[in-house]
Order: sequence, then C-alpha cells, then structure tokens
Amino acid sequence: MSNARVINIHPLSELQEFDIFSSISIKTLQKYLPYFYYRTYKKNQCLFMEGDPRDKIFFLLEGYVAFERGSEEGKMLYLDIVKSKQMFPYGGIFEEKTYHETATALTDIKVFFIQTTVMEELLKKNPKQLLNIIAKLTKILNLHKDRVEKILIPNAQERVLHTLQFLMDDLGEKKGEEVVIPCPLTAFCISKISGTTRETVSLIMNQLKREGIISIKSKVITIHETEYLRNI
Repeated sequence: MSNARVINIHPLSELQEFDIFSSISIKTLQKYLPYFYYRTYKKNQCLFMEGDPRDKIFFLLEGYVAFERGSEEGKMLYLDIVKSKQMFPYGGIFEEKTYHETATALTDIKVFFIQTTVMEELLKKNPKQLLNIIAKLTKILNLHKDRVEKILIPNAQERVLHTLQFLMDDLGEKKGEEVVIPCPLTAFCISKISGTTRETVSLIMNQLKREGIISIKSKVITIHETEYLRNI
C-alpha cells in the first residue's frame, strides 16, 4: 500500500467526475484539496473493518471494493460491490461513529480519502450536496430493498439468477447487444451475494454457458442474452 498527497495526480479533474461534487464550485473544491489524500491498495487488502472508527470517506478512482457485514456469530450477512467513481460509505453521514461494514479491495484499487469531519463540514456548507446525498441514499435503499426481496425467495436457482441481474444492472457495461461485467467475480463471491452455495452457483453458471446465455473468461462475465435475466 502506498500513500501520497493527491497533488501528484491532478486531483481537481478527478474529483469533478464524482456526482457528489457536481454542485460545488471549482474555487470551493480547490480550497479543500489539501485535505484529500491518494492511496493505492492491492487486491484483498482491507480498507477498514466493521466496528473501526468512521474517520475517513473514500472516493474510488479505479477498481472494485466489496462491502461485507457479519453477524455476532461471525457469519456473513450481506455483501455489496462498489465500482469506480463512487463515494463510500454513504450511510452514517453526520451520525455514525463506526463503520458498519468491512471494506476489502476486490481488485487492485486507487482511491482518494478525506477525514470524515472535514467532509461533513464541506457538506454542511453546500446544501445542494446534502440533497445529493439524500437522493443517493434513497436510491441505494430502494435498490437494496428490491434486491433483498428477490434474494429471500426460497428457490436457490432464482436467487442466483436475480443476483446476476443485479450485478448486470449495477456493474455491467453495454457492448453492443451484450453486457460485460468487468469486475472479476468468482462462484464463491456470487454465492455469498445470493445466499447459496458455491456448488449451486457453479451448476447454474455452467448451465447458462451451455445455453449460450453467458460466457466467462478470466472471471469476467459476458451476458449475451440480457432479456433472459431481466425476465426472470
């Protein structure tokens, strides 16, 4: 892991690509640049753990980050994936003192981070950004509600298919009539999201490959028949 002040990588143009800063003037953003830091993490490195002090807000420049939340018994209860050009975590702004999830790099990643207190100060001075936060949180809650409803159904095959649909809609990139999920996903990762076993996921994925609905190369999934998943 390496750490450097963001001044070395043209931070202003990079930060302006994040929705959270869309309504903040260049002058204001420049004022806060000294508080942003740049950091890289290798695949499988932990950014923070559930229960750690919530002292940093991150901005993902490149790569993918997995969020996991566990139970008191140590079982994984929830897994989500953050893609590039997203701020995280959104939840707990102005309220929570600790992180509610564990964040781990799914790939090699590049991030900016800023101290939580500084970020909250910036938001308080920019009401439009507070509205942006509220809108984003509402969208996240609605997506997660829909996801939980579909993944709680008893049929394991349908849970895996719904998980693939969510991953396609959230992480997928359209390539002509197909959708590519560039985030490398293992059967174990998909099983954790869908609440099934790795064996069940492998069985269903192999069936989808035989039917020409998907193909997989180097853990990157290409969905050839997108309507099949949307019509589940």
